Amino acid sequence: MFNYYVFNPSYENATTEMLEDNLLTLQTLFSEREDNEKFLKHDSLWNTIVADGIFAEVIFSRFQDKQFSIQILPHLLQQITSIEDPINSIDEFNSKYRIYNAFYGINFQGIPAEFCIRDSVSYKKFVEINKWDVTPQTLWERREELFSRVILCENIEAQINTIGGTYLKQIIDKIRELDNYIVNNWNDGNFNYRDANNKAALNISPESTSTMQQQDLVNLRVYSLPDGRRVCFELHIKTGNLRFHFYPENNKIYIGYIGNHLPTSRH
Repeated sequence: MFNYYVFNPSYENATTEMLEDNLLTLQTLFSEREDNEKFLKHDSLWNTIVADGIFAEVIFSRFQDKQFSIQILPHLLQQITSIEDPINSIDEFNSKYRIYNAFYGINFQGIPAEFCIRDSVSYKKFVEINKWDVTPQTLWERREELFSRVILCENIEAQINTIGGTYLKQIIDKIRELDNYIVNNWNDGNFNYRDANNKAALNISPESTSTMQQQDLVNLRVYSLPDGRRVCFELHIKTGNLRFHFYPENNKIYIGYIGNHLPTSRH
């Protein structure tokens, strides 16, 4: 979850022009927000003293863009979630809301720069820096947000927690590589692991014929898809000490196993 708090003190002494530019950007960010992004405000914002008067009076009467000021802005600010108590520091913010938290406004005093969003550039920078800052738990919670065409099957949650943080970066990097390959290269036909190996750093291979002829070894590679079907996840990515067993279907990849090398006819 990304939380952005409209920070009252950052508007103190801001000019009308600065306020208009900042709130126009806020409208854009709010309208384009993802499901995991939430904007917050405290109602004392209305009474904040700005350079040309009181915040509420200035934004509704002095902006150049009258349509924005009269029609769009009131609706925008009403949609932003009001909270009971104001937030005054990043430590206080982090104690009340789970990752990732930033302040939105204009002039910040006493707030570390990396937690301050003033415009679309600083917003994009904050999201990009924090998007991939994950733990085993948050990787699972945010899996649908992080990966567009790779789906982690239910048993992956326990496997990631068992592996822990030691190989977490390796896991994320490999899934991102696979996801990017699918998005850019697999939009029709059957999945071609040789093409994937040629175009991405994936090192995919099927199991040997001898392994797939032994039912007990095949059974070790059978996992459930989200729709409940049980299928064999034969194709796998080899990376260091880990193996990623997956099943390609309908331009998506379902990962059913992440862990140590599974037994084979030779190993």
